[in-house]
Amino acid sequence: MDKKKLILPASIIIGCIIIGGFFYSIQIQKQESIERQQKIKIQSDMDAENARNELETKKYIADRKQDCLNIYKTESDKWNNVRGWRYNEFKDSCLIRYEDQKPKTSIECDKVYDGIEYFWENTLCKEGEFENSF
Repeated sequence: MDKKKLILPASIIIGCIIIGGFFYSIQIQKQESIERQQKIKIQSDMDAENARNELETKKYIADRKQDCLNIYKTESDKWNNVRGWRYNEFKDSCLIRYEDQKPKTSIECDKVYDGIEYFWENTLCKEGEFENSF
């Protein structure tokens, strides 16, 4: 009889443990799902912010290029030696290229623009041109 009396409470305890395990497992899965959703939302928000920033940067660069073109047109109207323009995104500057009315010799250009950091200026000088930054 003693064994029969213990079977029912033991069955109830085992059943409660199994049901409790299922509930615990479900709660863990819910929590992991919530965390995944939050991570996805955070990543989505970051992607949207990055896209907005990239769009703003592209618009800024386009506006600056248009400004540079306008400067080029103004300079071309004032001077007859204007040869071209370019916008330097890295330095955020507009560069207008002019023909030098008194070009330097190659040796003079090498003396004035010595070193690799002046390569572009040296090349322009040897072509009889120079740039002004706006």
